[in-house]
Amino acid sequence: MNVATFHAALLRCFLAISLLGASLGLAQAQDRKAITGTTVSLVPLAGFTPATTFAGLESASTKASLLVVELPPQAHDQLAPLFADREKAKANFARQNITVDDIEPIQTGAGPAPLITGSQEANGTSYDKWIVLLKGEKTVMITVQSPDGADLDPDDIVAMLKTVSLGAPPSIADKLKALPFTVAAAEPFRILDTLGGSGVLMTAGPLDVDPSGTQPIIVVAYQLSAPIPADKLEAGAEALLKQTKNLETATITARERVTFAGAPGILLSGTATDRGTEKRFAQYMAV
Repeated sequence: MNVATFHAALLRCFLAISLLGASLGLAQAQDRKAITGTTVSLVPLAGFTPATTFAGLESASTKASLLVVELPPQAHDQLAPLFADREKAKANFARQNITVDDIEPIQTGAGPAPLITGSQEANGTSYDKWIVLLKGEKTVMITVQSPDGADLDPDDIVAMLKTVSLGAPPSIADKLKALPFTVAAAEPFRILDTLGGSGVLMTAGPLDVDPSGTQPIIVVAYQLSAPIPADKLEAGAEALLKQTKNLETATITARERVTFAGAPGILLSGTATDRGTEKRFAQYMAV
């Protein structure tokens, strides 16, 4: 699997200059903040504070959030066509149940960038979404989502995104320190990067980017979840597996109860076909 493509797959997670002056009055209610573990800094809207479970910001009062995902620089060439063609964007984001309404350029502190506006239905809630793609030393995707009824002004959100600037990448050690869990690589694996402040990508082999998909990979990821009863853990693990890129049609050959991340968990293992090649997988999950 191409590492940049894999980053993009994980992810399955805007405007007029005349309005900027009034909107920035609200945005500048806070000082510029750096998003821990990323190259991004911005001026948040009032009420947005650093998130503790992902790279970004969250608002306790409105339940809105801003998520930063940084990808290898090569990923920009893969993602840019989606942000340049509304029909392509509609088709591709529809796979994540995101409806794309519009794409337009905005001027940010990191230069001009395409901004997608749209919406998403998830867990019975409708969210407004803004997704911007930027290019620096990393490929940067920033997603803001706001649930219906949050009473956030779209112009204020766009004004906040226009304040984004990009700096030098933090060290891997700093990125790992910002995660909501701890993890260490064991030989022959090595850590390539973190994912959205809530995951880690590892590989074994000489390549950091593997277009042929011949190297093994490990992903360790954390996400908030509703409680899952013990008797539903296996079903939840299987549902998660089927949502993972290249594992949608995986064949599960073994199911085992295990202790994982200090909690009762489930291990699913088996085989899957990726571009005509059969591969093995193992998925550990605990709640």
